[in-house]
Amino acid sequence: MKSIKCSICAIILSAASLCSASDGLPTGYLDASSLLVRASSKVALDWKVQFPTSDDIEDIIEIDPDDDTVETKTKLNVKVRLLGAGYGSAYAAGWLESWAQFSDEWKAERFFNGTGDQVDPSEILKEREVDENIFLNMGFRGTKSANANTPWWKRTWNSWRMMGKNKGHGGILVLKNGDPAPNFSPERSNQLSAKTFLLPYLSADGETIKIGPKDVVVLVDLNKSNAQSGADYQDLVILMTFDTETDDD
Repeated sequence: MKSIKCSICAIILSAASLCSASDGLPTGYLDASSLLVRASSKVALDWKVQFPTSDDIEDIIEIDPDDDTVETKTKLNVKVRLLGAGYGSAYAAGWLESWAQFSDEWKAERFFNGTGDQVDPSEILKEREVDENIFLNMGFRGTKSANANTPWWKRTWNSWRMMGKNKGHGGILVLKNGDPAPNFSPERSNQLSAKTFLLPYLSADGETIKIGPKDVVVLVDLNKSNAQSGADYQDLVILMTFDTETDDD
């Protein structure tokens, strides 16, 4: 009985060490219904072990700048916020549409419809849990000449900017923590730069993206494909936040 008692104590002490484990090690507990067990008797054990999650964005999603794609590598909770929208003409703010259709969704869902002055950076516009190997597809477009009072059937639109496998049309940048801050000048003097919308998410010197280790920023230009063609990437500034702890955990 002494050896049985010692074995159980050793297991419990080992489990206790998990509770104070340093970062990178599993944590948890182990409970036994009794510390003293007679030979041939049974003891009830209850335990739970939680394995650490990675704080490296590249361990949970894959970013492909050539295809403008973000693909999950594990099960995640995804939140989408709009930090700012500088799209517009020399005279008025332009009308915008933002849609999402993740690769496991059967139809697209519009999560923003309006102008830049209607943006609330604190509002979560889309949130859901997704499995691994899911492409987080989104599409954006802006009117060429229209405002809130223009009838829908009279609005003309620029081409879609798409995130998704084999859908990329350019005009999109995906940035992660530690990347250089965007320094593109707005196309028009009355527009705000992408950097202005990102001020709360920059380093003290304003030169580096400082967001959570599980976040990415998506910059969108709605009428230019790349910096060489004059893209300023301030038409839409989006924050995507990822959490490895889901309701099923």
